[in-house]
Amino acid sequence: MSTSLTTSHQNERWELGDQVWSRNPTTGAFDLADYRGLGAAPATFNPLDLATLVGARVSFDEADRGGKPVALYPGAFKFSPITGRALPEPPIAHLDTWLPPFGGDGSAADQPQGLGRTAVRLALRPSLSVESLPDRHLGMPPAGNYQFLVSTCHACESGLFALDASRGLIYHWLPHSECWLEVYPRGAEILVESSLDDHAWGMVVKDPQGSTKLFMPTEDGLAIVTVNPVARTYESQLVGRRCAGAPVMWQGRVYVPMLEEDRKLGVYALNPKGSALRRVHGPKVAAATATAAWFRPLADRRQIIWMTSMGQLIVKRGSGTALETSFLPWASGITPRFDLGSPYLSDSGHLWQQCLLQDEQGGQIVFVQLGLSEPEIRPASSPRLCTGAACFQLATRLRGDPWLDPDDDSPVASADEVIFPLLASTSASTLLCARVSNTRSVDDLFASNETYTTTFELRGEHDVQFWVDRMPRPWATRPFVYSGHLYLYHPDKRRSPGWRIDS
Repeated sequence: MSTSLTTSHQNERWELGDQVWSRNPTTGAFDLADYRGLGAAPATFNPLDLATLVGARVSFDEADRGGKPVALYPGAFKFSPITGRALPEPPIAHLDTWLPPFGGDGSAADQPQGLGRTAVRLALRPSLSVESLPDRHLGMPPAGNYQFLVSTCHACESGLFALDASRGLIYHWLPHSECWLEVYPRGAEILVESSLDDHAWGMVVKDPQGSTKLFMPTEDGLAIVTVNPVARTYESQLVGRRCAGAPVMWQGRVYVPMLEEDRKLGVYALNPKGSALRRVHGPKVAAATATAAWFRPLADRRQIIWMTSMGQLIVKRGSGTALETSFLPWASGITPRFDLGSPYLSDSGHLWQQCLLQDEQGGQIVFVQLGLSEPEIRPASSPRLCTGAACFQLATRLRGDPWLDPDDDSPVASADEVIFPLLASTSASTLLCARVSNTRSVDDLFASNETYTTTFELRGEHDVQFWVDRMPRPWATRPFVYSGHLYLYHPDKRRSPGWRIDS
């Protein structure tokens, strides 16, 4: 610890590890001047929210407060310098993370990325029922279409951030104030919007529990964003040109497809510690692919695959050690069905995409093996709804390969319901689903704007039905985990209910 006097205000400067505090020698009051290089908080910042972010100690003692609602002291202080009384312990830091859209499924090198599954534990107490009230309700930012990030952003405590990529907006949730506040650009560069839809959008986070860099696709290039939760600002640096698809972290590098000067497509690699782009060797892809429908990148130890309505853009090792790109058009008459969920992940580790094969009868659902120039194609009797390894035919869970119909002796669910699998937890072996009453086909359901009574359930060793609500497009529900609770966000709802995760 070191102290010094500043001549302008005659305040003492206290340097305490990674933070600097200012002390008024007349009143004895302490104010945060800097935390880990993030600077000072705005004067309007709720001191309880600030204490959580920086690990400060809080005192409600009148002698410490000096007329203020609350006094803050550095976390290293065990006793009040004014009264000598013991100070309460600083808030317990929670370092949870949630990386949109599925919480972060790429922590293990052998686990495929980009599917509707997460390593975050999803478990609810078995006593819950549809009559139970949620443990919490979280108000939402102004109307928009949000993805949710939970990260420390170099603070002491993980914070919740709402990102509306279509408008280039970031909001920060303040738990003590119970409100969202917009995070504003610190410099001249604002966060540019992205036109990628929900199936295609994704982002990369360098280090969710440290000095976080966010890599986000935009219309003007790849945005490298650093959020300052203390000052409620962000800095954005653009590299490259328009992102045709979402970035992915693979083998220590960020990879992203971009438009080039001739309007054709190439894949670029970026060391997350810097900002220099390097083009991955391979032929240029036709400009028309950039305007096609895209799907978020899929990645395993062998390759990266960006699916589009025109084909598959692939990065993998060539004949030597260098990486190469290639583009595999879909076979004639085949169109991918991105609306049916994630590709199917087989027990052998291969990925299969549901597609529509146009034939003389008008069309048939088929599963196409990804990443191969001559793929296997397996026909299915009807559309399946899938998160990766979990697939449903209407309300029936398929235990084998999803192109196979259930055996005659297999339990068959009611034909007047559809189950949408939303997210699978690999750590808890559970599956979050939305159950909808419906007597029509899956395609008719997708085309409808009706409001449906929807039952949410967590399937696992003990199936738990825990919430019923009425909503349009139940499949648009976006789960996320924050502060030990599972929340269900829907773009048309102004509040998100939350349930405590059972440990």
